[in-house]
Amino acid sequence: MELFKNKRCPRCNTKVPKELNICPTCQLNYDKFNRATNSEAKLAIHMDERERVLYRKGCPSDVSKIKLLLLTIFLGFIGVHHYYVGRTGKGVFYSIFFVIGVVNAIFTYVLQSTPQGELWEIFTLLVLIWGVVIIMWLFDIINVACNRYKIPVSLPKK
Repeated sequence: MELFKNKRCPRCNTKVPKELNICPTCQLNYDKFNRATNSEAKLAIHMDERERVLYRKGCPSDVSKIKLLLLTIFLGFIGVHHYYVGRTGKGVFYSIFFVIGVVNAIFTYVLQSTPQGELWEIFTLLVLIWGVVIIMWLFDIINVACNRYKIPVSLPKK
């Protein structure tokens, strides 16, 4: 007995029987999708052609899983793994809040006291957001290791 008889189309999110190679709703060819590359997706994002970009779980042929996993483990809290696969927005988010966390730590160390009043509320909010980014980084490590991290891919432009 097969538990999963359907798969989800990455473009239109409809359920498609596993044996079909083309989505009946949006006509996505799964063979071409499985051969799609991350470098083409980066180019499409750069050229502002985001409608060509789809996200897939697992690494396409031009992304090294080992390199992605090492970047995620050792530099993921800064967002380097997002830059590597072309998810610049998320990378910037991680980088900004990493810098905010470092500045907050230095600020607290230099003053040797906790801020008071409105400054304390801002400090608490920023530290809380920094903690959320650290939790997201840990989830990214798990997702990359388990092939669940979504990587942008795109077919070559015709």
